[in-house]
Amino acid sequence: MTNQNSGWHPVTKGLHWLFVILLLCVWGAVELHEFYDREDPMRGWLVRLHFSLGITVLLLLVLRLYWRARHKRPQVEGPGWQRALSSLLHGALYLVLLVMPLSGISMRQLFGRDTEFFGLFALPRLLEKNPDLGKQIAFLHKEVFWPALLILVGLHIAAALWHHFVQKDNTLTRMLPQR
Repeated sequence: MTNQNSGWHPVTKGLHWLFVILLLCVWGAVELHEFYDREDPMRGWLVRLHFSLGITVLLLLVLRLYWRARHKRPQVEGPGWQRALSSLLHGALYLVLLVMPLSGISMRQLFGRDTEFFGLFALPRLLEKNPDLGKQIAFLHKEVFWPALLILVGLHIAAALWHHFVQKDNTLTRMLPQR
């Protein structure tokens, strides 16, 4: 394991900002599809894009967790309670980032639908069709996990801004790309 106490590894920074972009795209795709009629091909394309980007988030999350296990994070600034809260928030973010795509894939399979990855291949079917369970998973995906993700991301951003503008430490600037 390597440790860079002065700042985040460039790969860690890159993965962080790639997640930001991907999550905005996943969100955008699912929101934009609502502007199209059910029969419009653009609606279906945006839905498939949403699923493909969600799978990409899942794959990159696995990579990020592997990377994080191999490379310790820099020393978190602040008192012990802030470090503990930071670890709790990051753990919750990783958990929700894991359950969002898994619940989306599960929901599709329980409704008997294929989930394609950018039109290259369909994910293997691991679940039998069960629309009743699919509705419950859909509820969790849309009404529990999604708001939880928004709250956690909001807290993450608020903490970074608090460190930058109130604490006036380098927590935020250590994660920004190098100039």
